[in-house]
Amino acid sequence: MAHVLLGRLPAVVVAASVLVVMSAAVAQAAPPVQFRFTITNSFTDTTTCGFSIDLNFQLTIVGRDFFDDQGNFARAIVEEAVIGTDSANGITLPESDHWIDFINAALVDTQVGLPIHIQGGGVVVRDAGFVVFNPDGSVAYFNGPHPFLEGDVAAYCAALS
Repeated sequence: MAHVLLGRLPAVVVAASVLVVMSAAVAQAAPPVQFRFTITNSFTDTTTCGFSIDLNFQLTIVGRDFFDDQGNFARAIVEEAVIGTDSANGITLPESDHWIDFINAALVDTQVGLPIHIQGGGVVVRDAGFVVFNPDGSVAYFNGPHPFLEGDVAAYCAALS
């Protein structure tokens, strides 16, 4: 499911940035490190609906890593926003997602917000609330409507048909 993977992409990027920043922070000790970057990407999803869906998006990530007095990673707060389009069969749906990841020292990620919000004459898909991801990326717990996370893609596929 492309959108669940897209939803996890920032966490992977954040984890990588945490590791890079961690190595620099060990030598310096405790001040927080702030970061901001933008990723633009396009890819084709051929598995979610049984037909090809072209996804084009820009992901903006703004966050801060916090360290303990010894310079060890303690936690991160990362705000992520996606603006993009999902297109198939001559239909284009706008997507606008926004969420915050709270990542602890054990790399457990609590994601809060609107990680999937696709419209097309009204709301087509809306995943909202929170999801707790284990360090391996598996879902520990979630609350709120998360149709994509639960595998319910019928409305999304119908809107692109």
